[in-house]
Amino acid sequence: MEPIVSEFSQVNDDSIEKEKAQIKNILAFETAGTLLLIYGALAAETNFGVALVYFIGLLVCSRLSKGYFNPICTLIGYIDGSIPQKKAIYYVGAQTFASLIAGMLLMPMFAYKKTLPYFEVLPSHQVFGTLMSEIAGSIIFFIFIQIQTAENTKITTTEVQSAIFVSVIYFVARQYTATMGNSLFNPSAAFGLQLFYGIYYGKWDQMINLLIYIIGPWVGALLAITFFWKIYTPTLVSKQSN
Repeated sequence: MEPIVSEFSQVNDDSIEKEKAQIKNILAFETAGTLLLIYGALAAETNFGVALVYFIGLLVCSRLSKGYFNPICTLIGYIDGSIPQKKAIYYVGAQTFASLIAGMLLMPMFAYKKTLPYFEVLPSHQVFGTLMSEIAGSIIFFIFIQIQTAENTKITTTEVQSAIFVSVIYFVARQYTATMGNSLFNPSAAFGLQLFYGIYYGKWDQMINLLIYIIGPWVGALLAITFFWKIYTPTLVSKQSN
């Protein structure tokens, strides 16, 4: 006699399997995408090169992970409701793990370069300028990430368009603000790269600015999120109602 399986049970099992597959994609492709982005920042000589690598990462990896390889982008998705708390933890875990792996294995290959992300010849020089450029670039980048993440304000509709849009904004933000320290506006990347630079080369003075590269993006993101919810969205709704 065939066992009777309720329709609800089948749907529930399918949803569980679907969630497991999504988590596997997050862990695999968010890690790969973050590694690719950091590798691009280490290897590329120009902001255009970094943006191009970011575009490839978004096109290949983000299509499956649905992330942007940055814990602040994950926070924005969580606030919007597009990323549940459980998945947000997996995203941040994958991004942090990839950043540590990049610092451990990739950074030593490029440690000689003057364009090494987060490296400054005079770490304590122009601290205020470094902080302001970090905040300014983060505001630009995360405002548009917020706009692109929210369903009702998306500027593009396809994955290719979205990858082009986000990578162009990333290029603009880095080109005009990340002049000190070659920042990625990414706290996880800053931590991983600077930690292992100190471990391998004993130059712990570089850690002086680590707080700037961690606090700066979060401050910029907070201002970007506030602008989006308090100014941009109400203005958009007002125009649509008229």
